[in-house]
Amino acid sequence: MLGALAVPPRLVLRALDDLHTLAEGLRRLTEHEGDLAALLESVRALPRVEDELSARVEVLRKDVSALHAWLQPLHSELTDIDDTAESLEKALASVETTIKSLHEEIVDLRGKIPGI
Repeated sequence: MLGALAVPPRLVLRALDDLHTLAEGLRRLTEHEGDLAALLESVRALPRVEDELSARVEVLRKDVSALHAWLQPLHSELTDIDDTAESLEKALASVETTIKSLHEEIVDLRGKIPGI
């Protein structure tokens, strides 16, 4: 019994600190038991969630495919409209040149016709 009294106080304090550290670690482990239970539940639910996501992705693929099929003719029509607009732009430029030319001729004729 006297041997226990011969232990320096510094070692006793160190042992108490170590004991306190162990107690805190144990407390932290037991506090997170709820987190572990939730994690386990999530892991068990994962296959079902994956199946649901796979089904939803397949529905989205079908929707995108249908949308693509619907948009394809529209794309062709828009390309045709763009080609038509370019043709009209060229034709209007030609008409504008012709009108300017006619305007110059009219101005020239006015100068040649007396009384106008």
